Amino acid sequence: MNRYFHRAFLCIILLTLICCGGNKSKPDPDEFSTNTATMVQDTSHVQPEVRFYELEESIEDIQRQIVLLKIRVSEYENESSETNYTEKLKELIDEHNPAHKITLKNESIIEGTIEEDRVEDIIVKTKVGSLTIEKKEIENIEDLVLPAPQIVFIGHGQEQVFDSYHLFMGKVLNQGGLRGDFVRVIYYLWGEDTQIISSDSTFIAGTQVKYKSGIITDTSLEPNQSAHFSVQVSIDREIPVSYVTREIRWLLYE
Repeated sequence: MNRYFHRAFLCIILLTLICCGGNKSKPDPDEFSTNTATMVQDTSHVQPEVRFYELEESIEDIQRQIVLLKIRVSEYENESSETNYTEKLKELIDEHNPAHKITLKNESIIEGTIEEDRVEDIIVKTKVGSLTIEKKEIENIEDLVLPAPQIVFIGHGQEQVFDSYHLFMGKVLNQGGLRGDFVRVIYYLWGEDTQIISSDSTFIAGTQVKYKSGIITDTSLEPNQSAHFSVQVSIDREIPVSYVTREIRWLLYE
Protein backbone atom coordinates (compact mmCIF):
# COMPACT_ATOMS: atom_id res chain seq x y z
CA MET A 1 0.00 0.00 0.00
CA ASN A 2 2.74 2.37 0.92
CA ARG A 3 4.63 1.51 -2.25
CA TYR A 4 1.71 2.52 -4.49
CA PHE A 5 1.22 5.72 -2.52
CA HIS A 6 4.82 6.77 -3.02
CA ARG A 7 4.67 6.11 -6.75
CA ALA A 8 1.52 8.20 -7.16
CA PHE A 9 3.06 11.03 -5.15
CA LEU A 10 6.17 11.05 -7.36
CA CYS A 11 4.08 11.16 -10.54
CA ILE A 12 2.14 14.19 -9.27
CA ILE A 13 5.38 16.03 -8.46
CA LEU A 14 6.85 15.26 -11.90
CA LEU A 15 3.73 16.48 -13.68
CA THR A 16 3.76 19.72 -11.68
CA LEU A 17 7.39 20.41 -12.52
CA ILE A 18 6.84 19.75 -16.23
CA CYS A 19 3.84 22.11 -16.41
CA CYS A 20 5.58 24.91 -14.51
CA GLY A 21 8.74 24.65 -16.61
CA GLY A 22 6.89 24.95 -20.00
CA ASN A 23 4.75 28.06 -19.21
CA LYS A 24 5.73 31.38 -17.57
CA SER A 25 2.96 33.56 -16.29
CA LYS A 26 4.95 36.90 -16.37
CA PRO A 27 7.46 38.23 -19.00
CA ASP A 28 10.98 39.06 -17.93
CA PRO A 29 11.47 42.93 -17.99
CA ASP A 30 15.13 42.56 -18.86
CA GLU A 31 14.30 40.34 -21.78
CA PHE A 32 11.64 42.83 -23.10
CA SER A 33 14.10 45.75 -22.86
CA THR A 34 16.71 43.79 -24.78
CA ASN A 35 14.25 42.93 -27.53
CA THR A 36 13.15 46.59 -27.83
CA ALA A 37 16.71 47.81 -28.17
CA THR A 38 17.32 45.20 -30.80
CA MET A 39 14.28 46.39 -32.76
CA VAL A 40 15.50 50.03 -32.72
CA GLN A 41 18.91 49.05 -34.00
CA ASP A 42 17.38 46.98 -36.79
CA THR A 43 15.41 49.98 -38.17
CA SER A 44 18.67 51.41 -39.58
CA HIS A 45 18.70 48.60 -42.11
CA VAL A 46 15.15 49.34 -43.32
CA GLN A 47 14.99 50.83 -46.83
CA PRO A 48 13.85 54.51 -46.98
CA GLU A 49 10.27 55.26 -47.83
CA VAL A 50 9.69 55.55 -51.56
CA ARG A 51 7.92 58.85 -52.51
CA PHE A 52 5.14 58.80 -55.05
CA TYR A 53 6.54 62.03 -56.61
CA GLU A 54 9.96 63.54 -57.28
CA LEU A 55 11.06 67.07 -56.42
CA GLU A 56 11.93 69.12 -59.52
CA GLU A 57 14.57 71.14 -57.65
CA SER A 58 16.59 70.40 -54.58
CA ILE A 59 16.71 72.69 -51.57
CA GLU A 60 20.25 73.70 -52.55
CA ASP A 61 19.00 74.82 -55.99
CA ILE A 62 16.22 76.90 -54.42
CA GLN A 63 18.66 78.54 -52.00
CA ARG A 64 20.99 79.35 -54.90
CA GLN A 65 18.14 80.98 -56.82
CA ILE A 66 17.19 83.09 -53.79
CA VAL A 67 20.76 84.40 -53.54
CA LEU A 68 20.80 85.30 -57.26
CA LEU A 69 17.43 87.03 -56.91
CA LYS A 70 18.74 89.15 -54.02
CA ILE A 71 21.75 90.18 -56.13
CA ARG A 72 19.52 91.23 -59.05
CA VAL A 73 17.22 93.23 -56.78
CA SER A 74 20.24 94.99 -55.28
CA GLU A 75 21.59 95.86 -58.75
CA TYR A 76 18.17 97.19 -59.82
CA GLU A 77 17.92 99.39 -56.73
CA ASN A 78 21.37 100.82 -57.42
CA GLU A 79 20.48 101.57 -61.06
CA SER A 80 17.14 103.18 -60.22
CA SER A 81 18.73 105.41 -57.59
CA GLU A 82 20.91 107.08 -60.24
CA THR A 83 18.70 109.28 -62.41
CA ASN A 84 19.94 109.63 -65.98
CA TYR A 85 18.75 113.12 -66.86
CA THR A 86 20.16 112.87 -70.38
CA GLU A 87 17.96 109.87 -71.17
CA LYS A 88 14.93 111.57 -69.58
CA LEU A 89 15.47 114.68 -71.69
CA LYS A 90 15.87 112.58 -74.84
CA GLU A 91 12.59 110.80 -74.11
CA LEU A 92 10.81 114.14 -73.77
CA ILE A 93 12.29 115.40 -77.06
CA ASP A 94 11.46 112.20 -78.95
CA GLU A 95 7.91 112.12 -77.62
CA HIS A 96 5.52 113.37 -80.29
CA ASN A 97 2.60 115.64 -79.50
CA PRO A 98 -0.87 114.20 -80.12
CA ALA A 99 -2.11 114.84 -83.64
CA HIS A 100 -5.84 114.23 -83.10
CA LYS A 101 -8.53 115.18 -80.63
CA ILE A 102 -11.31 112.57 -80.53
CA THR A 103 -14.64 113.44 -78.92
CA LEU A 104 -16.86 110.49 -78.00
CA LYS A 105 -20.66 110.47 -77.82
CA ASN A 106 -20.46 110.17 -74.03
CA GLU A 107 -18.57 113.54 -74.07
CA SER A 108 -15.21 111.90 -73.25
CA ILE A 109 -12.18 113.41 -75.01
CA ILE A 110 -9.14 111.41 -76.10
CA GLU A 111 -5.98 113.04 -77.46
CA GLY A 112 -3.55 110.94 -79.47
CA THR A 113 -2.41 110.01 -82.95
CA ILE A 114 -4.51 107.78 -85.20
CA GLU A 115 -2.21 104.94 -86.25
CA GLU A 116 -4.71 102.81 -88.17
CA ASP A 117 -8.14 103.55 -89.63
CA ARG A 118 -10.12 100.35 -90.08
CA VAL A 119 -13.68 99.60 -91.21
CA GLU A 120 -15.38 99.55 -87.81
CA ASP A 121 -12.79 101.11 -85.50
CA ILE A 122 -9.57 103.10 -85.24
CA ILE A 123 -6.36 102.52 -83.30
CA VAL A 124 -5.11 105.59 -81.45
CA LYS A 125 -1.66 105.91 -79.89
CA THR A 126 -1.80 107.84 -76.61
CA LYS A 127 0.64 108.54 -73.79
CA VAL A 128 -0.74 105.54 -71.88
CA GLY A 129 -0.63 103.14 -74.83
CA SER A 130 -2.68 102.20 -77.90
CA LEU A 131 -6.48 102.31 -77.71
CA THR A 132 -9.05 100.74 -80.02
CA ILE A 133 -12.13 102.96 -80.44
CA GLU A 134 -15.27 101.87 -82.28
CA LYS A 135 -16.39 104.40 -84.90
CA LYS A 136 -19.99 104.24 -83.71
CA GLU A 137 -18.85 105.72 -80.37
CA ILE A 138 -17.08 108.70 -82.02
CA GLU A 139 -18.79 112.09 -82.20
CA ASN A 140 -16.01 114.17 -83.79
CA ILE A 141 -12.29 114.07 -84.74
CA GLU A 142 -10.18 117.25 -84.88
CA ASP A 143 -6.63 117.70 -86.17
CA LEU A 144 -4.33 119.16 -83.51
CA VAL A 145 -1.32 119.37 -85.84
CA LEU A 146 -1.51 121.27 -89.09
CA PRO A 147 -0.84 119.07 -92.13
CA ALA A 148 2.63 119.36 -93.65
CA PRO A 149 4.69 117.61 -96.32
CA GLN A 150 6.82 114.66 -95.19
CA ILE A 151 8.94 113.51 -98.10
CA VAL A 152 11.18 110.45 -97.65
CA PHE A 153 13.38 108.22 -99.78
CA ILE A 154 12.01 104.87 -100.99
CA GLY A 155 14.78 102.32 -100.53
CA HIS A 156 18.50 102.95 -101.02
CA GLY A 157 18.37 103.77 -104.73
CA GLN A 158 21.06 102.92 -107.26
CA GLU A 159 24.59 104.19 -107.84
CA GLN A 160 26.68 104.01 -111.01
CA VAL A 161 30.33 105.10 -111.18
CA PHE A 162 31.73 106.62 -114.37
CA ASP A 163 35.09 108.15 -115.24
CA SER A 164 34.10 111.72 -114.35
CA TYR A 165 30.95 111.45 -112.21
CA HIS A 166 28.73 109.29 -109.99
CA LEU A 167 25.09 108.80 -110.99
CA PHE A 168 22.44 108.27 -108.28
CA MET A 169 18.86 107.24 -109.11
CA GLY A 170 15.86 106.48 -106.94
CA LYS A 171 12.35 107.45 -105.79
CA VAL A 172 10.84 109.66 -103.09
CA LEU A 173 7.40 109.59 -101.43
CA ASN A 174 5.31 112.27 -99.75
CA GLN A 175 3.94 110.70 -96.56
CA GLY A 176 2.58 114.00 -95.23
CA GLY A 177 -0.80 115.60 -95.52
CA LEU A 178 0.19 118.60 -97.63
CA ARG A 179 1.81 119.15 -101.01
CA GLY A 180 5.54 119.78 -101.14
CA ASP A 181 6.81 122.31 -103.71
CA PHE A 182 10.16 122.52 -105.49
CA VAL A 183 11.25 119.16 -104.07
CA ARG A 184 15.02 118.78 -104.43
CA VAL A 185 17.32 115.79 -103.75
CA ILE A 186 20.93 116.48 -102.70
CA TYR A 187 23.85 114.03 -102.62
CA TYR A 188 27.17 114.53 -100.79
CA LEU A 189 30.41 112.61 -101.40
CA TRP A 190 32.80 112.50 -98.42
CA GLY A 191 36.53 111.81 -98.25
CA GLU A 192 38.61 110.04 -95.62
CA ASP A 193 39.18 113.27 -93.66
CA THR A 194 35.40 113.76 -93.24
CA GLN A 195 35.43 116.58 -95.78
CA ILE A 196 32.93 116.99 -98.62
CA ILE A 197 34.80 116.35 -101.84
CA SER A 198 31.81 116.80 -104.17
CA SER A 199 28.09 117.52 -104.08
CA ASP A 200 25.17 118.16 -106.42
CA SER A 201 21.37 118.15 -106.50
CA THR A 202 18.37 117.81 -108.79
CA PHE A 203 14.64 118.53 -108.72
CA ILE A 204 12.25 115.60 -108.87
CA ALA A 205 9.95 114.88 -111.81
CA GLY A 206 6.67 115.44 -109.99
CA THR A 207 3.27 117.02 -110.53
CA GLN A 208 2.84 120.16 -112.62
CA VAL A 209 1.41 123.04 -110.59
CA LYS A 210 0.57 126.68 -111.44
CA TYR A 211 0.98 129.03 -108.48
CA LYS A 212 -0.85 132.30 -107.85
CA SER A 213 2.25 134.16 -109.01
CA GLY A 214 1.86 132.58 -112.44
CA ILE A 215 4.89 130.29 -112.09
CA ILE A 216 4.41 126.82 -113.49
CA THR A 217 6.57 123.89 -112.30
CA ASP A 218 6.51 120.10 -112.31
CA THR A 219 8.64 119.68 -109.17
CA SER A 220 5.75 119.40 -106.69
CA LEU A 221 4.73 116.26 -104.86
CA GLU A 222 1.18 115.71 -103.65
CA PRO A 223 0.35 113.67 -100.50
CA ASN A 224 0.81 109.89 -101.00
CA GLN A 225 2.48 110.54 -104.36
CA SER A 226 5.92 109.28 -105.41
CA ALA A 227 8.38 110.52 -108.02
CA HIS A 228 11.71 109.54 -109.59
CA PHE A 229 14.96 111.46 -109.39
CA SER A 230 18.42 111.27 -110.98
CA VAL A 231 21.44 113.10 -109.53
CA GLN A 232 24.79 113.38 -111.29
CA VAL A 233 27.73 114.30 -109.02
CA SER A 234 30.95 115.26 -110.80
CA ILE A 235 34.11 113.55 -109.46
CA ASP A 236 37.09 111.77 -110.95
CA ARG A 237 37.05 107.99 -110.70
CA GLU A 238 40.55 107.98 -109.16
CA ILE A 239 39.44 110.05 -106.14
CA PRO A 240 38.48 107.71 -103.30
CA VAL A 241 35.04 108.23 -101.74
CA SER A 242 34.68 107.10 -98.13
CA TYR A 243 30.90 107.39 -97.82
CA VAL A 244 27.82 109.06 -99.35
CA THR A 245 24.97 110.99 -97.67
CA ARG A 246 21.76 112.44 -99.08
CA GLU A 247 18.84 114.65 -98.08
CA ILE A 248 15.54 116.05 -99.39
CA ARG A 249 14.47 119.68 -99.27
CA TRP A 250 11.20 121.32 -100.28
CA LEU A 251 9.21 124.55 -99.97
CA LEU A 252 5.56 125.56 -99.45
CA TYR A 253 3.86 127.82 -101.99
CA GLU A 254 0.30 128.79 -102.78
